[in-house]
Amino acid sequence: MKTDGTNPPGQDICGLIDLNCHILPGIEGGPHNITEAIQMLQIAYDEGIRTIVATSSYSDKEVAEDAEKLDRLVERLSEEAERIDSSFKVFLGCEIKYSDESHEKIITGMLDSMADSKYVMLKFDYSTDFDSIAEAIRDINMDHYIPIVADVERYECLEQDEEKVEELIQLGAYIQLSAGAVTGEFGHDIKSFAKKLLKRQLVHFVATGSCDSDERAPYIKECAEYIERKYGFDYMNELLYINPKAVIENDDIEI
Repeated sequence: MKTDGTNPPGQDICGLIDLNCHILPGIEGGPHNITEAIQMLQIAYDEGIRTIVATSSYSDKEVAEDAEKLDRLVERLSEEAERIDSSFKVFLGCEIKYSDESHEKIITGMLDSMADSKYVMLKFDYSTDFDSIAEAIRDINMDHYIPIVADVERYECLEQDEEKVEELIQLGAYIQLSAGAVTGEFGHDIKSFAKKLLKRQLVHFVATGSCDSDERAPYIKECAEYIERKYGFDYMNELLYINPKAVIENDDIEI
C-alpha cells in the first residue's frame, strides 16, 4: 500500500483523466455493485475520460479496506474498461478524511496514496477551521508526501476567499475542484467561487467526484468545454490531463 517510488509510468495514457472517482463497487461511498460500476465506466468513456483513479473513501469511523480486496476490484474494473477500449485505464487511489490517526496510517502504508505515488488526496469536514487544514498540509509535507486538497470549493473556512486558497498552495498543497462546482451543480455561490479560482489559476485538478451512475455520474464534458472556452485549452489540458498524468507517473507538477 505504501509507495516505494517505483510506480511504473502511466505510459500510453490519453484522453481526459478523472483523478477522483468513487467507482469501486461495494466500497463505502461508491456504487452498490459491479453492474453499476460498469455503467459508470461507460458514462465516463462517453464523456471523454480515458483514465480513472478509483478513489475509495476513508475516515476514522471506517475500517481501512483490505489491500488485496481493493487490488482485485481495480483489476476487475481495468478488465471491464479494456473491454470498452484498450486505452481505457483504471488506477487505485484514496480520498482520506484527515486526522492524526489517518496521518499515521498514511505514513505507515495502511492507506493508499494516489496510484502508488507520493501524492495523497485529503479531505476535511467542511466546517474544519483554516489553521487545522494548514497544519495538516505542513505535516504531510514533512513526511515527504504531497497533499491534494479535495473538493476545495466546499470548505466554510475559505469564505469564498481565493487568497486563502493561494495560502494553502504556498504551504505546499495542490487543489482539486469538483466538476459540479464549475457547472453549477452545488449552487450559485460555489460556482462563483470556482470561477474565481479558475480565473486566477489556483486550481491544479478538476475531477468528477462521482459515486454512482445516476445523480452523481462521472460527467465532465460540459465542465471541460466551459473551462476551455473561458480560460483556454492549455489550462483545461493541465487540469484534466497534464497534472493528473504527473500524479499517476509520480512526477513533479510544474506550476
